[in-house]
Amino acid sequence: MLWNNSIKDDRISGLVSIVDVEMNSSLSSAQVFFSIMDPDSTDDFGVQAAVKAALDEHAGAISGNVARQINLKYAPRLHFNFTESLKDSVELINLIDKAVESDEANHG
Repeated sequence: MLWNNSIKDDRISGLVSIVDVEMNSSLSSAQVFFSIMDPDSTDDFGVQAAVKAALDEHAGAISGNVARQINLKYAPRLHFNFTESLKDSVELINLIDKAVESDEANHG
């Protein structure tokens, strides 16, 4: 885990998921894309901003955890970015499920 139980912050307790990481070639910095899995808060910019602020605030500790877990000599600088990719994926799965149900109902 990126932050284990060592980081206690109500803004990131819950369903925050890291969905992608893009490291630069020197491994000195990374773009970290996160999503919020709470359907009630994904459209709430205030929640997104609060989660990003909390992640930014704890970036040093998270970076240190990452460096230790993957045996890097230097901890990368982390830059957090919100993405709606999980929400988009769930919506796509729901559309596919509806299409399959419709097809089965029409063609038995």
